[in-house]
Amino acid sequence: MRWDYEILVRLRDKDQAALEMAIHRYAGYVAAVIKKTLGAASTPQDVEELSSDAFVALWQNAEKLRDNSDLKYWLAVVARNAALKRRRSLRFEEPLEENLIFDSSPASRAEKEEQSRLVREAVNSMEKVDREIFLRHYFWRQTVGQIASDMAKNQSAVKSRLSRGREKLRKILLKEDCLL
Repeated sequence: MRWDYEILVRLRDKDQAALEMAIHRYAGYVAAVIKKTLGAASTPQDVEELSSDAFVALWQNAEKLRDNSDLKYWLAVVARNAALKRRRSLRFEEPLEENLIFDSSPASRAEKEEQSRLVREAVNSMEKVDREIFLRHYFWRQTVGQIASDMAKNQSAVKSRLSRGREKLRKILLKEDCLL
C-alpha cells in the first residue's frame, strides 16, 4: 500500500515515471484479469488494448482516488469491467450456430433456417442472466465451473439456469413442431 500511495501522489502531479512504475508493477496482473474475463474470446490485441485503457484511466482519474486506494484492486475492477463490456459486444457479432438445434433428422434449408430463428428468439427471450449463462455454455463452450467462477455464482445455480433454459427452448420448439 505504501508503494501505491507514492505512485498515486506522483500520478496526481502528472509524473509519467509514476505511470511507468504502475505499469511495471501491475501490467501482468491487469492482463491476467482481462484474459480470465474474456475467456475463449481473448486475443492478444484485446488484452493489450484493454490493459492500455486501464492504465490511461488510472492516469486520468488519479486525482479522484483516495489516498488509501489499492491501485491493484482499482485497476482490476477497471480492467474487468472493460473486458466484460468487450465480451458482451463480441457475443452478438456471430449468429447462433445451427449445431445448437438438437435435430439430427435431415431437413430442408428453409426448415433449418426457421429452427435457427426460433432458437435465436427463444434464447433472446430469456432473462439477461439466463441468456448469458446459456450462451456461455452452449455457444462459447465454457464449463459450468468457469461460468460460475466468472459470474460469481455457485455451480448448482448455473446448472439450474441451464436446465430452465433447455426446458424453455424445448417447449418453444415443441410448440412450433420443430422437435418430435
